[in-house]
Amino acid sequence: MVQVNVGTLTGDLTLPHVGNATNPDAMLQILRDHLRPAGDGAYEVRGCRLSRIRYRAGFRCVLQYTLRIAELDSGKERDLPVSGAMYAASGKAERTYRKLLSTDPRREIPDAWLVFDPVSFVSDLDMLVQIFPYDRRLPALPKLAAGPSPALEKLLLGRFGEGDWLAKAWEVEPVRYRKGLSAVLAYTGRARNRGTGETTVRRFYVKTQREASGEDRALPAVREAAAGFLNIARPVAYLRDLKALVLDEVPGVSLEEFLLEGHNPTKTMRKIARDLAAFNQLDVIPERRHTLSDQISSLERSGRLLAWACPHLSPEVESIIAAVADGLEEVRPRPTHRDLKTDHVFLPGDRTALIDLDSLAAADPVLDPALLMARLAAMPDLLPIPRNQARIAARAFAEEYFARVPEAWRERLHLHYAGALLEVAHGFFRRQEPGWSAKITGLVREAENSLRKGVR
Repeated sequence: MVQVNVGTLTGDLTLPHVGNATNPDAMLQILRDHLRPAGDGAYEVRGCRLSRIRYRAGFRCVLQYTLRIAELDSGKERDLPVSGAMYAASGKAERTYRKLLSTDPRREIPDAWLVFDPVSFVSDLDMLVQIFPYDRRLPALPKLAAGPSPALEKLLLGRFGEGDWLAKAWEVEPVRYRKGLSAVLAYTGRARNRGTGETTVRRFYVKTQREASGEDRALPAVREAAAGFLNIARPVAYLRDLKALVLDEVPGVSLEEFLLEGHNPTKTMRKIARDLAAFNQLDVIPERRHTLSDQISSLERSGRLLAWACPHLSPEVESIIAAVADGLEEVRPRPTHRDLKTDHVFLPGDRTALIDLDSLAAADPVLDPALLMARLAAMPDLLPIPRNQARIAARAFAEEYFARVPEAWRERLHLHYAGALLEVAHGFFRRQEPGWSAKITGLVREAENSLRKGVR
């Protein structure tokens, strides 16, 4: 069971039921009582896990749950994302529910996903509940969850290779979902070459967002400039009417998988560092800007959430943010990934590949190494990776990266690293990682050490 500091979460008097909503055991029974069956199948809710929280003080709290459901006829189990929204404005959840109900949301849901009524209202919690793939802020999601349209299927089959390919089956699986903001679906296709009889499987990823983004218009130029040392996946298509970007699966293993396999990370981390340093020094500048003001605003948002979740750490968090804001100055912007994770770096052979460049911007490039190092520092709290191995990986990366960039970049690392640790810490709470409070405390202490002693 996820441990939640309910005393903290009930501190907002405008959202009096948040404490109950963050209790997975209580929500399991509440959702069992309130979710109404839809479609032809019969299902049982067997488990409930709180998987994500998005909170804005005095306004709303959005909670995501992962339900474990079983089809009673076959006994097959699967996960089903469910979201609950609670508002400070009295009656807003119920008014929104009535409005959505009048649009007949059932008709939008593919049969394979129609398990429960897509929208419901839990009066005891004053909560609006939505069942994936229904999402009033992502209206294209149900269509995408149905699998590729005939036109898109034809385009995807063209990626299978030479010859005439016939699709045998498509499996659709949610990979990442943030209610009201974005979703990533995996399309796994099995197809047969009508000429040779060969059968092959390929996977594609479809990303849809509330705000249409496609690609930054400078990304093709960035991709071309980096082609000699870095693989940046090209999109298969952008479905403008669905606000969806379709991408090929990147070959190779992610850096996260590589580290989990227990390899000596030194050589690989140095190669990644060389490639990232070259990427961050490209002369092609993205159109999107991420200024110092944007960065401090993002840190302050993370700080507010951390203060809500861990009030005992509030003075330390405020002090870290103040030190970062006071110590940094606006610098010449460079191409910056801005969301560099160990599962966004791939190792296809002797090349480095980057995925998920949705946040690509002209920004302070030290954001990239700082965030990757912060995530390496947090890995032992999330995965079975020895802390010493994570330190070796981070040290090798930092030595190589900062040997290849201007010296002034290294001078900013301790500030960006401290800020990146707060960003990672706030993610622990949002995703409700087991034992998140103790893990957040450890990352805050690491950020304080970074400001006092530098990055070691």
